[in-house]
Amino acid sequence: MRALKKLLIVFWGLLIGAGSGFCASDMATADLQFVLPSYTKISPVTSPVLTAHITDRTGNMYAPMMCRFRVLTNAPDRQTLYLKANTLTEGGYEESMFIQGGQVYIAFANLTRIPTSQALANCKMGSLPEESPGVVAYPVTSVVGAQNRFIPGKNKYEVYVDKGVTDVTVNVGSNVLRTSFGKNDPKGYYQAVLSLTDTDM
Repeated sequence: MRALKKLLIVFWGLLIGAGSGFCASDMATADLQFVLPSYTKISPVTSPVLTAHITDRTGNMYAPMMCRFRVLTNAPDRQTLYLKANTLTEGGYEESMFIQGGQVYIAFANLTRIPTSQALANCKMGSLPEESPGVVAYPVTSVVGAQNRFIPGKNKYEVYVDKGVTDVTVNVGSNVLRTSFGKNDPKGYYQAVLSLTDTDM
């Protein structure tokens, strides 16, 4: 009987081994896949609302202004983004980035007494301050963090970013465009809206 028990134990052990061998080969798989499209995400790093103070004598700001955008993209090829500025006139939001004498400027419009479209146009053309009431302009001193170039005919920058994370910083100088500031400029807040987008509008 002991011999039989030993035989059963050994035989049972062999059956378990054989059984587990069969289970290992009896397997099914499910292949799970998904498609991640190319994307570009742009977000402000600095506060969306930036405020500076100017002197009422010269029109210069007490300190320069700076804003920064963060770009995240998984696109394999270099992407072209567009940096532009707009400001509010009686005609609605209009382009306010322009070049004069080889220098790029951003025009700011008064928010209390909305200027006319003609006042903005006069500022861009370098007319006398009396002809652009409610509009003052300041220089873009640099755009850093990515290769870029200003397109005069479109009054915007093209900014080139590669795959990964890129911080694009726009620096605005404190010295006012002399022909844009005068005693007829009303007091109050002046605004320009700076945007970085992947759409050429």
